Amino acid sequence: MVASVAALKSAAQASSYYEADDYYSEGGEAPSAWFGEGAKALGLVGEVDRAAFRSGLEGQLPNGQKLGTIRNGEREHRPGWDVTFSAPKSVSIMAEVAGDRRLVGAHDKAVRTALDYIERHGAATRVREGGEIKTVETGKLAVATFRHNTSRAQDPQLHTHAVILNATQDRAGVWRSLESLSFFRIYKDAGAIYRQALAQEARQLGYALREAKGSMFELAAVPEAAIRQFSARGDQVEAALAERGKTRANATAAEKATLTLATRQAKEEIPREALVPGWRAQADAAGFGEAERIAAIAAAESRAAKDGPRGLAETGRAEVAATLAVAAAARQLSEREAVFGAAALEARAGEHAGGKASAAEIAAAVGRARAGGELVARERGAAGQGFTTREAVATERRMLAIEHAGRDAAAAPHARKDAARIVTTAAFFAEAEGHKWTQGQQAATIGLLAGHDRVAGVQGYAGTAKTTTVLATYADGMRSAGYQVRAFAPTAAAAAVLGEAIGTTGETVAKAVLTGEQLIAEAGKSREAWIVDEASMVGARDMARLLGMAERANARMVLVGDVKQLGSVEAGRAFGQLQDAGMRTFVLDKIVRQQNDLTREAVAATIAGDGKRALEALDRGGGRVAELADVADRRIAMARDYAALSVKERERTLVMDTTREGRELLTQAIRAELRKDGTIRGEAVSVATLESKGLTREEARHARGYEIGDVVTFRRGYERHGVERGKAYRVARVDGDANRIALHDRHGRAIDWRLDKWGRGQVEAFSEVQREFATGDRVQFTRNDRQAGRVNGATAAVIGIDTETRTLTTVDARGREHTLSLDSTGDRHIRHGWVGTVHGSQGATADRSMTHLESFRANTVDARSAYVAISRARQHAAVYTDSKEKLAGAIETRTGERQAAVASSRGAGIVASDSPAQSGGIGLG
Repeated sequence: MVASVAALKSAAQASSYYEADDYYSEGGEAPSAWFGEGAKALGLVGEVDRAAFRSGLEGQLPNGQKLGTIRNGEREHRPGWDVTFSAPKSVSIMAEVAGDRRLVGAHDKAVRTALDYIERHGAATRVREGGEIKTVETGKLAVATFRHNTSRAQDPQLHTHAVILNATQDRAGVWRSLESLSFFRIYKDAGAIYRQALAQEARQLGYALREAKGSMFELAAVPEAAIRQFSARGDQVEAALAERGKTRANATAAEKATLTLATRQAKEEIPREALVPGWRAQADAAGFGEAERIAAIAAAESRAAKDGPRGLAETGRAEVAATLAVAAAARQLSEREAVFGAAALEARAGEHAGGKASAAEIAAAVGRARAGGELVARERGAAGQGFTTREAVATERRMLAIEHAGRDAAAAPHARKDAARIVTTAAFFAEAEGHKWTQGQQAATIGLLAGHDRVAGVQGYAGTAKTTTVLATYADGMRSAGYQVRAFAPTAAAAAVLGEAIGTTGETVAKAVLTGEQLIAEAGKSREAWIVDEASMVGARDMARLLGMAERANARMVLVGDVKQLGSVEAGRAFGQLQDAGMRTFVLDKIVRQQNDLTREAVAATIAGDGKRALEALDRGGGRVAELADVADRRIAMARDYAALSVKERERTLVMDTTREGRELLTQAIRAELRKDGTIRGEAVSVATLESKGLTREEARHARGYEIGDVVTFRRGYERHGVERGKAYRVARVDGDANRIALHDRHGRAIDWRLDKWGRGQVEAFSEVQREFATGDRVQFTRNDRQAGRVNGATAAVIGIDTETRTLTTVDARGREHTLSLDSTGDRHIRHGWVGTVHGSQGATADRSMTHLESFRANTVDARSAYVAISRARQHAAVYTDSKEKLAGAIETRTGERQAAVASSRGAGIVASDSPAQSGGIGLG
């Protein structure tokens, strides 16, 4: 546990807990101290006084003020939060077992650096301004820190409890309670800041490090065997998490804190000096004896003395390193978010700096980048201070300018009366088959066929049948006017669906952008109309490029999507931003997918952000809401409910979770049930499947983005280096300082990959995940393979396994067989296909849906994810949650809205919809 955060339940319990553990003084080895600008303002300095600490927890401040809320005549006040910083095990061993007490001072300094970071980015309160409650930053905390040197299992474990009192001073000098959401939002980054600072201090003390991703490290002088010897406490928590299907990586802060408390033993009062002999005996047994310990300290001291204190030249190099690190961090973050947090920027910059710059130097570099215009400040509301980049602003402005220049700039493909005739004919034949067009569908298709804009939008809620009506008819109408029609979408699956619906071959947006010049040249030979489906999932960068390509090719473009659904993995909210800026947009808001009125009501309620009404509609017959407090119980319930369905019903059911980790754990539960009923049967074969690491372009440029054991493939061959296109190479060693990676091919041959010299930007990185497959299983393809006829995201049933040849035979939804060679790189891009993520299921339709929505997941559960999950179902949408009340609140308070780099004023682009209120009375012309 490197960093954790937990809310304190009561002042009395918290105070007695620290007193019982004797965190106040232990022969000078476990001192306490006040920290923070808030503490200074209250006169709380030096060692923590027990009485003042207890009073502070109760909300009674030294200035006589009492904080809290009066309810039923009683004052209620949350005591505060315990943020714990725990040193890497090797640091604890060198400090407590080997006796290098310099590392204790290094730990203390790193804790102060991390707390300064939390105070700058996490200190906030809520105030009422003009009848609205807002979250405002204060920059003042009162923190009581308590250092200790052992774990509950009596292992050496240097750690500090930082107890943040629930008190802060606002800009007007008024003392208020804290808004705690920021602590939980940034505690992982605060842990990274702590590790970065500690690593830098350790280097200055002469220690070499074994570094890992995410600022994790161990001292190179301490062998792995010794680290394992002293990890009893960590093993206890890991085991408890595993029992609940969790790991430290996917458990929430609350879950880890709860299990840490649940597995806590009653602490024995054993003085440190009495424990040291036993520790040293354990170290001896692990091969880290007295001679090795003494030699490690001597070597570090010698190296530190040789290097000496930092001079002017080193200071200058650190400033350059900080500047470069901030620039790299901004590029990394801006690939995913147009506006990113200032706190995240500093944490990522620290990782890029690799110990060559301090936290203070990085903060100064952020200030210089802001002053120079490379970073542009943006407010993020309750999420605190944020930034965008100059490049992101330029990209969005270019995108908006291209759309604006295309307004009323093109000849109409059809006269209005001819467009109306085309639509009337299509609607007549559709109604004869039992599908009646809505007013909005007719108005949108007529408007597109008779429009004068080079770029237009169709905003269609989930289930409004926009593809089979508007787009199919538009495509036919454009062809009759002499246009060639192209279909694009963000994913291969969506592109295939669109292409089939409008009678052409669909392509991904990524491929279109990649083949830009070739596509422009081809499109310039004739008149063309481009349709982009799922446009809300296209980032600003690709949208700007696609619009620019269409402009150069003189092609018309129709963007189709839903701003209420989940957005792009890439930065920006291009489709919504274009609508806000006044792009001519036709709105389809009459939902026809849901065949169950109550399911449709639930969908409409999520669109409106009414979580309570949505869940009530499901409970009244639109589906169901299962409330189970324990996560293991929820997964078991979902698995049993799914297994209870008939085979046909399963085929028409989507099962979803909001996280990849949740998807894997739910898959395990479902497969266990299907093994019981014989659906999955026979001998299983184990496969080292390849799961994309999802590196950003910036992360892929740096060796630190990779880990030992990763698998990489190159998009092109490098004959000089013995690298073949598409072959798998394993990461054997990572040298972050030299930006260099040692790769091994399948024969063990070593390849020296120097990322600054070759291969960068032409590589894909994967983690190997061991998975078992058996007859009756379901697989999902995770990579496009046109030659094999596989589409990323498509599923297939396993109909045969040959364990001797290690081949797996599947049949997809169209009845096509695929034989996979499980030791071939290209055939290992698979996972189980029983469960998907909500984001990955956007665009799919099924009779039933079953979704795991945990109310506390602030980053993945909000109005948008609930809307997407429920709207997948035609007839029955089941939701499994920890708390109905809290989930309803999450839907109502978390919009999931993403920020754009450029704030655009809302234009009058909406020209028609099924709802008169939506169209605002504007005509169809």
